[in-house]
Amino acid sequence: MEGNQELPRPSAEGENQTHEDQTLSGPPTRFEIELDFVQSLASPHYVNFLAQNGYLEDERFINYLDYLEYWRKLPYVKYIVYPNCLHMLTLLKQERFRQDIKHMDMAQMIMDDMFAKWLGMGRYKPPDPAPSIQSTENAEELRQSPDGGKAEAEQTATAANGHGNGDAMDGVQMNGAIKMEN
Repeated sequence: MEGNQELPRPSAEGENQTHEDQTLSGPPTRFEIELDFVQSLASPHYVNFLAQNGYLEDERFINYLDYLEYWRKLPYVKYIVYPNCLHMLTLLKQERFRQDIKHMDMAQMIMDDMFAKWLGMGRYKPPDPAPSIQSTENAEELRQSPDGGKAEAEQTATAANGHGNGDAMDGVQMNGAIKMEN
């Protein structure tokens, strides 16, 4: 965003406008164009298209992707509807990923994994929010362990935040090629 240009704010009068009225208000702003582009990165097939057409080999384009990192920060991140796009932005920093995504099977594998997660069939299963009887019985045993249960707590936290579970969108192991560092 340039200088003191403010983010667009919805107005009470704009809420009742039709789509046609909104599009007639002028050309899209830089904010809208960049938001659309960043969110398009959530599509592995679009990223595959970029790779196959040489965009991911152009140093200027890579610099543009670096510039788009501001979308991770407030207030911009509030406008992101597809958070996978930010993960893809991270993966695109890796040369090996930029090479691998040229292959349609890689894009399809990522898409399949995303779809499985959306359906709740991903490899990661969130922990049961209700404590079980067994877990409360193990609490005393963990407290008495040499590290006070810290190792198990770290494993649970790692699983809960979605890192380290080996699926494609976490970038831990993608087609045997990518290892993303946190």
